[in-house]
Amino acid sequence: MGWDVTQVGSNITTKKYVVHYLKTMYDDSYEVVKIVEGKNNYGEKAFYVAAKKKGDDKVFAVVFLTRRKNGSIAVKVIGESSGPAQIEAPANFIYLLSPTDNEWAKQWRADCINNYISTKILKEEVA
Repeated sequence: MGWDVTQVGSNITTKKYVVHYLKTMYDDSYEVVKIVEGKNNYGEKAFYVAAKKKGDDKVFAVVFLTRRKNGSIAVKVIGESSGPAQIEAPANFIYLLSPTDNEWAKQWRADCINNYISTKILKEEVA
């Protein structure tokens, strides 16, 4: 899993580029159901994309890890079945996904839910 780097204009947001990348990467045969932008962590930002193949109702998750610097965007695509380390996807995003038998995806989804709950609890304690 390497990084793909592309030069882009300053008028293209990283989020728009991620959607474009998904469509061109999969020959426009997938549609985005929802996209959630994560926080910027050490110069990298994750975009959580719920997608489905056109003509199919099965919704799955893909994490697009991005870096933006000097007019270029670097993208690393990580499917949920690879168990991404990025676990900021909110609960309402995870609940959009279709059931899966893949153990890595199940664990990633559980990690996202647990992270969401613990983050919410911490915010309530601080408030």
